[in-house]
Amino acid sequence: ASQVEKGKELELKEQLDALRREHMETLQELQRAYEQEKLLLTESHHRSEAALQETIQVLNSQLQSFQERMKRVEESLLRTDYKKHIQEHGSPSPFWEQELESLHFVIEMKNEHIHGLDKKLLHLENVEERNLLLEEKVKTLQQENEDLQVRTQNHLVMARQLSEELQAARGALEKEAQLLEQARREKEELLYRVLNAGDGTPFPMAAGEVPLIAT
Repeated sequence: ASQVEKGKELELKEQLDALRREHMETLQELQRAYEQEKLLLTESHHRSEAALQETIQVLNSQLQSFQERMKRVEESLLRTDYKKHIQEHGSPSPFWEQELESLHFVIEMKNEHIHGLDKKLLHLENVEERNLLLEEKVKTLQQENEDLQVRTQNHLVMARQLSEELQAARGALEKEAQLLEQARREKEELLYRVLNAGDGTPFPMAAGEVPLIAT
C-alpha cells in the first residue's frame, strides 16, 4: 500500500509540476502580449500626440495670421477715417455703429483678399513670361539641333566622298608605281642586253618576277 501511495504522490507531483509549467507559460505569454499591446498603445499615443501638436501649430499659425490681419484692419486708413468722422460728427446709434464696424471689417478683408489675388496674378504673369522665354529658347535650341543634324549629315557625305577619292587616288598611285617599276625593269633589261649582246647570258630576274616585256 505504501508503494501505491508513493506512486500516486509521484503522479500528483508530476501533474502539479505540469500545471505550474503551464501556468508559467501562460503568464509569460500574457506578459508578452501585454508588452506588445503597451508598445502599440505607446506608438499610437506618440502619433496622436504628434498629430495633435501639428494641428495646434497650424491653429496657432492661423490665429497669428488672423490677429495680424485684425491689427492691419485696426491700423488701416479706412479705420482712421472712420474714427475721425466719429470725432467730427458724433457717433451714430450703437446698432449702426456695430453695423459700420462689421462692414468696415468685411471691406478690409476683401481688400486684403484682392491684394493677395493681385500678388498671385503678378506671380502667374511672371511665370507665364518665363514660360514664353523658355519656349522661345526651346525653339531656338530645336532649330540649332536641326541645323547641326543637317551639318552632320553633310559632313558624313563629304567624308564618304573624300574616302572614295582617297581610295581612287591610292589605286592610281599604286598603278603608277607599278608602271614606273615596269619601265625601270625594261630599262635595266635593255641596258643589260646592250652591254652583254652576243654572249647568250640571260637577264637576271628576282625570284617570283615575271618578264615585263617579250624577248
